[in-house]
Amino acid sequence: MKYVPKEITQEVNTTPVHPLVNLAYLAGTVALVGVAIYFLLGIAADQIARRIGPETEEKIGAVLVQAFPVQETVGANENATDSRLEYLHELAISIQTDLEAVTGEPANYPPLKIGILDTPVENAMVMAGSHLFFTEGLLAAVDSENELAFVMAHELGHLQNKDPLTALGRSLVWITIGSLLGLGQQGSGVVPGAFNLAELNYSRGQETAADEYAIALIAQRYTHGDHSLDFFRRAQENELDLGALNRVAEWEQTHPMSGDRIKKLEAILVEEGVALTGEATPLPEDIGCPNFTCEP
Repeated sequence: MKYVPKEITQEVNTTPVHPLVNLAYLAGTVALVGVAIYFLLGIAADQIARRIGPETEEKIGAVLVQAFPVQETVGANENATDSRLEYLHELAISIQTDLEAVTGEPANYPPLKIGILDTPVENAMVMAGSHLFFTEGLLAAVDSENELAFVMAHELGHLQNKDPLTALGRSLVWITIGSLLGLGQQGSGVVPGAFNLAELNYSRGQETAADEYAIALIAQRYTHGDHSLDFFRRAQENELDLGALNRVAEWEQTHPMSGDRIKKLEAILVEEGVALTGEATPLPEDIGCPNFTCEP
């Protein structure tokens, strides 16, 4: 039997599907697997974070706080020279006591440490180890104790819900994956990298829970909700109003839009029968200046 070779055609080394389609399938599969791994590891990180005890949390916070330009703290360091820190610490402890009365739950975080950040940005933030920071910009801007108390209570809500630890855990997962892929920092840079990535931001769900935690205090402490949401009102003035596109813009950030937060919190007060108007509780004079003394 004589062998007759077949003629080689142009389709021998080609697939019936276009290579770009195969590439798209491959990229999609890798992306889906990557997202699934990230969320599964994130859930694991959340569970681990919620089981971290106060002692371990203190140690984590002591490492992270070194990256902050903090003036001084009260709690871990009782030798603070700025008398505002003592005032802020006493107010925070008072609010913590009120929150325990409202929720019926004791504080499940380490003793509070209060710090002041030298920046004009109006903000407050909390991190693992119960380090609660207020910026000079916020202290210069607040007009009443009601407003400051809400900001404090909101941050204490994050502590109570262990949000700083869960945020750090998820960030560590992301940095670790990036490092393995050669996209992130290595070795000793993992923890600082995760902290920078987190930027003390939480999900919209965590922000909403902290808001609700705080508004319960405001209703109990002042019997009205007036002045307590002024921080959000100032923030709203700086937000670009995109109309119907606001919902799209909200997906680009972890915090809900300030206008939505105000409406939701006021609705909670109305539902609970709490007045929306009332007298403001004054702050100490010159709280925006070191030792309550502004230079002329």
